[in-house]
Amino acid sequence: MVSRVHGTFTRKRLAARARPATPEAGVLPNFEIRMKELLLFVRPPRPLWPFNGPASSFWPPLAFASMAAMLRQHCPDWRVEILDAPVLEMGWRTLEAELRARRPAVVAMGEEAVSCAECLRLARLAKSLGAKVIAGGCFFGHVAPQVLQTGLVDVVAHGEGENTIVELAAALRENSPDALAPVAGISFRRDGEVIHTRHRPLIKNLDELPMPAWDLLPMHRYGAGSQNHPGLAAIEASRGCFDACDFCVLWRQMGNFVGEQTRPFVRFKSAARLLEEIKIQTRNFGRQHFGWVDPSYNAHPQLPAELADALLRENISVSMSAWVRADCLVRDAQSGAIARQVRGGLKEVYIGVERPDGDGLKTIHKTTTIPEVRAAFRILAQEFPEVFTVGSFIYGLPGDTPETVRAIFRLSHELELNQAFFIPLTPLPGTPFWRDELWDATGESFRDYNFLPSSTRPGARRELEWALLMAFATHWTPARLRSLWRSVAHRSPRCRRMSLRLLGRSTWFAAHGMVSNLIAGKRAGMIFPRWYES
Repeated sequence: MVSRVHGTFTRKRLAARARPATPEAGVLPNFEIRMKELLLFVRPPRPLWPFNGPASSFWPPLAFASMAAMLRQHCPDWRVEILDAPVLEMGWRTLEAELRARRPAVVAMGEEAVSCAECLRLARLAKSLGAKVIAGGCFFGHVAPQVLQTGLVDVVAHGEGENTIVELAAALRENSPDALAPVAGISFRRDGEVIHTRHRPLIKNLDELPMPAWDLLPMHRYGAGSQNHPGLAAIEASRGCFDACDFCVLWRQMGNFVGEQTRPFVRFKSAARLLEEIKIQTRNFGRQHFGWVDPSYNAHPQLPAELADALLRENISVSMSAWVRADCLVRDAQSGAIARQVRGGLKEVYIGVERPDGDGLKTIHKTTTIPEVRAAFRILAQEFPEVFTVGSFIYGLPGDTPETVRAIFRLSHELELNQAFFIPLTPLPGTPFWRDELWDATGESFRDYNFLPSSTRPGARRELEWALLMAFATHWTPARLRSLWRSVAHRSPRCRRMSLRLLGRSTWFAAHGMVSNLIAGKRAGMIFPRWYES
């Protein structure tokens, strides 16, 4: 049984809970710090996606850093830390030793569906040590009743978490379900019943957020040794999206509630704020490559170009990668904004093509068109060849046939792009394709939610996977040969290097991963590193 409660959480009440205790005479300040309860954000050990190199597999957990900054600003009576196990190559035995040594009062976690098993394992470990467990992010927020019923998670946070975590940290101190009821944007259990509190309003002015707590992360480890993404950093210019693609959970995670329905909604930081973030990360942490986490980095017609101009004025040299919309890129080419972005460091662009036909795009409520996609890749290839371009394609919709897959494969080589990724439709929680019966309390079945071709994925159809594999092996058209030559003989050393590396990984995945999956039934894809259990 699920119910929704409403309530308020006054500033006065929050301030009273967050006020630090006054130390007694003669007590050293550092003793007080040691005695503070610890709220620990944890990213547990997890496998690697096969198309990423080990040096750039794990981006800084930006959401953790942003929430930690809010906690430090508003809840000085808590000690706040972040433990990012994968980038430290910290396996489960070492992580357990760390948790036993740190003894957190609260463990906060949030991962994608593919790492559900790791998060549930972390939750089980944290609970065995007496910690309360908070789960959030774009996966757990859509399976709150199910995950709460496991008993491994105390509270599920929905949507953006900065204001929620501040109120939640104060409420958890009271150790009572009644204290949780006034906190907006969460779910919890009370007397066996799952309670959903009122929806939390979105943060309107993103510039008001404190700078993320980068100092709590091992920043020197991100992108260390990477040729293409050295000094890797994660950064956001906006939250949300103005489109509502059926397969996507990102716009739902940062969307606006109208009644009980989520609606697309996008908010932007200012160029001045973004410039300051980049200055701090380059100056204090040696960051060189900035990966924009926005669903559509170029949604705003002026912001990316204004930031690029500011970087050039400040003589700050960085490289950047971003997901962009094809229609917005065509718009920016006409205004001259894309040229300014490239001069300012835009070096890598990802465009969601999805389907080869207008009807297919309408089916998934994608509003860009194939002519816009063709124009966008042509502009980048002909006018900005130094920009590495990636197109993503989705197959497996109801009604798809092997011919649909072959048509998608043909289109990927007709477009003037450097690399194509073929992503099976995945029934992520929160999307129309999710069904409650897909929930797995062990998390193991979610390992197939890795966006890789696989016949073990829920809803997978072997004939579509075989069609994709056969196209990769036998479909050598003149367009594909031209596409291959364009990539491996690219005049840009960086683009050429990335093309050759991804070609090798694609070939290995098709020959090893897909074949073993389709013939032997082995789970395709994710790579468990040697340190995973260490």
